[in-house]
Amino acid sequence: MSNWSNLSTIIENATLDILQFDVHHRTSLEYRNRSLPFYIVSYVKEGTCRVRFKGQDYYAGPGDVVFLPPNVVHDHVKDSGDLTIFIWWHFTYRIAGVLDVLNMFEFPVCFKLPDAERFEETFSQYVRCSANPKTISDIIMKEAKAFELIAILLESAISHAQISHNNLISNTFTHILEDIIRYPERNGFLKDLAKKYHMHPTYISNRFKKLFNISPIQFQKEIRISKAKKLLMTESLSVTEIAEKLGYEDVDDFTRFFKKREGVSPLKFKRHFGKFKNESPLSAGGCEQ
Repeated sequence: MSNWSNLSTIIENATLDILQFDVHHRTSLEYRNRSLPFYIVSYVKEGTCRVRFKGQDYYAGPGDVVFLPPNVVHDHVKDSGDLTIFIWWHFTYRIAGVLDVLNMFEFPVCFKLPDAERFEETFSQYVRCSANPKTISDIIMKEAKAFELIAILLESAISHAQISHNNLISNTFTHILEDIIRYPERNGFLKDLAKKYHMHPTYISNRFKKLFNISPIQFQKEIRISKAKKLLMTESLSVTEIAEKLGYEDVDDFTRFFKKREGVSPLKFKRHFGKFKNESPLSAGGCEQ
């Protein structure tokens, strides 16, 4: 199993998106054979519920969290008429919008939160920040509270030894994933990885796709486009300089790749979204296509 500290690069490059959230007061609940394309967190503040997941029943009461992964059929129901108060949200936690970071771990379907008061207060703060953000600090605090919510869940699962590394994902492929994230600018990286880890490039590609649902080459492209957008929005570098940082020897190749993916040239993207909007066309570098 990988040391948690070795996963820091992977975690730090992931983006957390909380898609929906609410508090429900329910005396009945009938979600059967449901499958959703995101993670489901349901914290039981009062009352009870039952979850059927992969043929097994789990019962949740006050202070318990139901944690369900994406795209897995499950039932989430109430068997009694008592009032149950749920705090819930749906989220994704992905790198470059395509690779699910939490898929690397195996979480319990139901577990107890040792510090429920902290969790409930953090959720209340997140709701307040999300309701009507008026300042930059409101927006930052909203993001901070979203990460704190996830951190509380992971901390609780880890402290109870209820979370483990996905046994299908070996240390080697964890390190391969980290290598691609760290060095997306490398060309011919599959050959380099094959040499480093003493595996055939085809085996690495096929195994990587099976584990992470995306090929390593496609994942590299997604990392590159994500990094390109960030650099274009936040740095004063020219388009040519950004292309070079991403491993492109010809800025026109980078421009064509970016425009095919985003629908606009990197120069137009930079002018519209960039921090340095008043930059002259000549300083931007490269041709606008």
